[in-house]
Amino acid sequence: MKSNFAYKEPAIEQNRSDEQGLIGSNIVWKSVKGKGRGVFTNRDIRKGEIVEVAPAVPMAKKHVPDDATPDGYVLDWDEDKKGKEYALGLGYIMLYNHSKKPNIEIETDLEEMTFSVTALRDIKKDEELMWDYGIDVWFRVKK
Repeated sequence: MKSNFAYKEPAIEQNRSDEQGLIGSNIVWKSVKGKGRGVFTNRDIRKGEIVEVAPAVPMAKKHVPDDATPDGYVLDWDEDKKGKEYALGLGYIMLYNHSKKPNIEIETDLEEMTFSVTALRDIKKDEELMWDYGIDVWFRVKK
């Protein structure tokens, strides 16, 4: 059976390659030597400005392998709600790198099922956006 659905490219101008991915005009991911990928700004961002609001996909603790828990591929979500202890962050949530001197924070909204990324200080165009994972990291952090 042939489908009548035809995919159309989004109207937002996008420059994509193996080295960079774009969403809208505020943030972009890039390859970062020694880190994998990271998220960067495409413009100056003011302290307190919301950088990204990303959907969260809650999941039950029993369905998450031990090696994927908060220091891996999912984040803590709602420890008091059985079946929604963890969540997978969509958007760029899982690409933000760690720093003990973060320039963003990530907050959860359990009711809206989203993660919000907010600037902790003024951030210059092309600066990497980083948050404090709040755990003992398993990798070496460059000073």
